[in-house]
Amino acid sequence: MKNSLPLLVILFVISSCSCEPENLIKGAMWGFSKMVGEGYFPSEEILEFGEFERVEVNMNRSNVDGENHSFVQLRFYNGKNPALQYNQENIALRCAELYAQEYSKIKKYKEIQIVFIQSDPINPDNFAMNEYSFNVQDLLNTKNPTL
Repeated sequence: MKNSLPLLVILFVISSCSCEPENLIKGAMWGFSKMVGEGYFPSEEILEFGEFERVEVNMNRSNVDGENHSFVQLRFYNGKNPALQYNQENIALRCAELYAQEYSKIKKYKEIQIVFIQSDPINPDNFAMNEYSFNVQDLLNTKNPTL
């Protein structure tokens, strides 16, 4: 009973609120962005660049024997841009550059990993995966970003 009391209070406050649900979601997303950093979620520009269905963001920071191992991994699923067949490395570089420019806490990480995952529409258990890694400092120091 003691454990359910706070949950009941929260549910009561939310249900009695006459505000718009969209505003609640916007507020939650604003708080999340402040906590993890602006630009954590890739922009629409990145998603549209490869015409991806969805993206996952994974972050990892660890110290092993005094050495910093940190990376941001962006997993892009089922890109429909025909250029992905012939020019995948340049698209990966462009996605990494855009993300490095947008994410406010990118300097805390050493590298960005871009993973393209293409699944078979008939059998989703079959998929192809290509991974590219880029040094964050190189991306931030680039004077002429890839177009």
